[in-house]
Amino acid sequence: MIMLFGNRKVRLLKIICEQMKVFRNAKTKNLSLWDFVCFVIFPIVIAVVVVVKLKLIISVDLAELFTTVFSIIFTVLFGFAAILVSKIDSEKELEKKVAEETFVSIITSTTLSLIAGVLSIVLTQVNNEIAIEIISIIVLSASFMIVMLLLLITKRTFLLYVDNKK
Repeated sequence: MIMLFGNRKVRLLKIICEQMKVFRNAKTKNLSLWDFVCFVIFPIVIAVVVVVKLKLIISVDLAELFTTVFSIIFTVLFGFAAILVSKIDSEKELEKKVAEETFVSIITSTTLSLIAGVLSIVLTQVNNEIAIEIISIIVLSASFMIVMLLLLITKRTFLLYVDNKK
């Protein structure tokens, strides 16, 4: 944790802060509670319910599948982020803002995919039941967050496309 949040060259806290800015209400400039709940709180709550209440922990086979899926998501989003960088220099203010926020969401999804992928690998090697439950909650939470962020990225990319058609 110290390496992830304490090292100035990694700065995961900076990514989290920038992602929270994406969840701001455009009119009031305040954090949108609804967005925060949908993108952060609900994924965690759903993961806790699935693992703790329903007793559905991630099996080794599923963890291996998650590792593959997260690797693919990471690779695709990393490439997409590189392409999107060109849109950030747009002269259109709305296009620039949407591109910047989409870029932040892509980086957040990429980071979550990397962390979840590593934890999925760890999950295949752990035998402690409590550790498996905790890691399962984290991996499922990250999965749900990634899905929500992918939907956000898709919508915003569509907005950029529609705006360019005009």
